[in-house]
Amino acid sequence: MPPRSVAVCLWALCLAAPQSVRGDSGDLPGGPPEREGAIAVGFETGLVVPLSTNRLCPTGYACIADVGWAVEVGFSYRWANGIGLGFGYEFWLLTANGVYETTVPQMFTGLLQYSFLPNHATHPLLRLRGGFLMLGPSFRVATIGGTAEIGVGAEVELSSDTVFSFLLTGNLLRTQSFTTQADNAVRAVDGALDAMLVLRVGFNFLL
Repeated sequence: MPPRSVAVCLWALCLAAPQSVRGDSGDLPGGPPEREGAIAVGFETGLVVPLSTNRLCPTGYACIADVGWAVEVGFSYRWANGIGLGFGYEFWLLTANGVYETTVPQMFTGLLQYSFLPNHATHPLLRLRGGFLMLGPSFRVATIGGTAEIGVGAEVELSSDTVFSFLLTGNLLRTQSFTTQADNAVRAVDGALDAMLVLRVGFNFLL
């Protein structure tokens, strides 16, 4: 299905979703009418699919950034107008094809997000993140760099303080050059960026 069709379907789903039981259209997802903002503690997990890995996987050598899994913990402050600011820690467990036991990118990121349609139980969501990256075998550090993310999805209110989310994010990685000792390959030299697609689900708990 083309990306434009996916976006149209997502927007239609949110419009068709029943309105929140709260009367104030400025309420936070999962928040009572009198609350103007809230701290949210979130957890996400998801499937990581490589799109372009020319820097981490140079021609002629095994790829250390194949399909894997993501785990993230985050904290944010969410205003009643739908804007959220926060920070988080995320790591991926990537297939390394015998070069490493597991390749682990670790990311410390800042967050900016916006939730649309606050008077509905389902809210379209746009998210931007970026920050510091460490990468190496099994939580050790072989190189450092930066990461950036753009994501679209939606939130569904489950209760007054619990929100379920699902997102599709595009993630860009760039690290300094380094050598994998198992095959003596010099990596992260050619190409501009590595890119991953991550299909995510998660929960936010409003405090």
